[in-house]
Amino acid sequence: MLIVQIGFILWAAFLGCMYARKEYKNLTKEGKEQLKKELKNPTLVFHILPNIGYVLLFLGLVLNINALKFLAFMLAGIGWIIEGAEIWEANSKRGLIVVCIGSITFLITAFLTLRFLFDFSLL
Repeated sequence: MLIVQIGFILWAAFLGCMYARKEYKNLTKEGKEQLKKELKNPTLVFHILPNIGYVLLFLGLVLNINALKFLAFMLAGIGWIIEGAEIWEANSKRGLIVVCIGSITFLITAFLTLRFLFDFSLL
C-alpha cells in the first residue's frame, strides 16, 4: 500500500509539473520575462504555501496519511500568517483576521502533532 501511496504522490507532482510547463510555453515573451522576475523574488515561496498546503491536504485525505494532513495544515497556517501580514498594510482589520486564522490553524495543528507524535497533552 505504501508503494501505491508514494506513486500517487509522485504522479500528482508530475502532473503539476507538466501543467506548469504547458502554461509556461503558452506565455508571450514579455510574460516569460515577467515570470522569471517574479520567481527570483524569495517571498514568492511564502505566497504559494497555502496552495501547496491545499494540494497536500487533498492527497492526505485521499491516501489517508495523517502526517501529510498535519504538514498541509502547517503550511497553510504559515502561508495565511504571511498573507495576512501583507494584507494588513492595505486593510488592517482584514489582515488581522487572516493573521489570527493562520495563527490559530498553526497552533492547533502544532498541538495536535505533539499529541500524535509524543502522546503530549496540555490538559
